[in-house]
Amino acid sequence: MTYRPVTQDDVDRAPKWMRAVPLRADQWRDAHTRAIVETDGDDVVAVGMLWTSRVHGDRYWSEIAVDPARRRRGHGRAMLAHLSMLRAADIPFMARGYVDEERLSFCRSLGAHTIQIVPPAEVAVAQRVALAAHPAVHGAAERSWDELAAHNTEVYAWTHAAWSPVGPDFADALNEDFTDELDLEASSIAIVDGRIVANCLVYHDSSPPVVTAETSAADTPDGERLVEGCVRRSLDELAARGVAEAEFDGHVSDPHFLPVWTRLAPAGRWFHLVEVPAAGGMGPAVDSPHG
Repeated sequence: MTYRPVTQDDVDRAPKWMRAVPLRADQWRDAHTRAIVETDGDDVVAVGMLWTSRVHGDRYWSEIAVDPARRRRGHGRAMLAHLSMLRAADIPFMARGYVDEERLSFCRSLGAHTIQIVPPAEVAVAQRVALAAHPAVHGAAERSWDELAAHNTEVYAWTHAAWSPVGPDFADALNEDFTDELDLEASSIAIVDGRIVANCLVYHDSSPPVVTAETSAADTPDGERLVEGCVRRSLDELAARGVAEAEFDGHVSDPHFLPVWTRLAPAGRWFHLVEVPAAGGMGPAVDSPHG
């Protein structure tokens, strides 16, 4: 067995099983973005990828896929060992998936531990009647895009600080498509003493729409009620359009959003983010045999 970088031809001609990962040519961005295939003669038997987030950078995201006809033979473990040697920084891997997916079972067999949990995400908009309105809540369109983006940056930074800290220049990457993806009319903000202190952001780049919500700081006074009011207004706006379902995106560690979320009787599957320890050392290892 040998390893080589993924080429654009590999991407263009990839069979269905290889498309289980977000396949790109090797080093599509920089030395922290690698894509490798394992070959047996002329046959590709496995593909592995690693990359750093432009927002975080504290771990490598990783994806591995193996030809179904070659599974249960150690190719996945060997690929992780190979990717470990290709890391440009000595940081662990990170993966994500639903708790019943094979990918997470594989990660756990490699010693992964859970760093964050996303509860079931599917919410019926009709469940909004369980929430109360709040007088401090307004439509997001009342404030400028710059203010909304700045608040989004504040929320994201503190809600990720304990388990996946943001990088020094994360804001530009985080808000890169903000104005294109945010549903301004359906999004809501809570304003106290002239400042945005909580939000409920609705994104229309997917169907059903994705909803996030939190406060500008962990210690925001009356944070749960402010978030509750923001979510109620946003779901009211969606209901007025005839939208029946929304998909919530947050974490069990979000102190003000989670209590509101649970009152909406969410349905679906639990989702985990896990840290996977690297295997072996670091260093160049392209085109080398692997057992």
